[in-house]
Amino acid sequence: MQNNQFAISVPLERQTRAATLADKAVGYGMPGYHVDGNDIAAMYAVTTAAVERARNGGGPTLIEGVTYRIEAHTNSDDPSRYRAARDVEHWKRRDPIERLEKFLVSEGALTEAMRTEITDAAEALAARTRDVMTTEAELDPLELFDHVYGRDRTALLEQRASLEAEIAAGAFASHEGAAR
Repeated sequence: MQNNQFAISVPLERQTRAATLADKAVGYGMPGYHVDGNDIAAMYAVTTAAVERARNGGGPTLIEGVTYRIEAHTNSDDPSRYRAARDVEHWKRRDPIERLEKFLVSEGALTEAMRTEITDAAEALAARTRDVMTTEAELDPLELFDHVYGRDRTALLEQRASLEAEIAAGAFASHEGAAR
């Protein structure tokens, strides 16, 4: 589970008396691990062991990945009401992507050419994602009747035919894209 230390604006220490969320695993009869969620190597090691344990019939494992929600919870949230700016700055310096990048560079596993290639690919993916997300979907109102029942029902077929006739007659022509 991700522990970003807040439930909207309520700090974890006001939500539970448990020292860590991982401690709650004891009540469910399973192991629990409290891990630096910004340390990719640590998270990988613990999750790999938990998966192996489950595959071998050992059951579930609760993993608490401790991290921090840098941004506001929602665009109407004002996190300055319930947390200090110095805490945010502390956690910004622990960014997991930057930490992994520094480690890979120090090990010679990430070159400048590779970094450029990854950055360019990520930017291209982000651009494609933005394009898809901002393109208005072409909707077919008749899809409303698809996959409602396992087999066609007379009343539903009649309703579909009625809507189809209204669309064909131009009843929805003022709504752009409603009729194809």
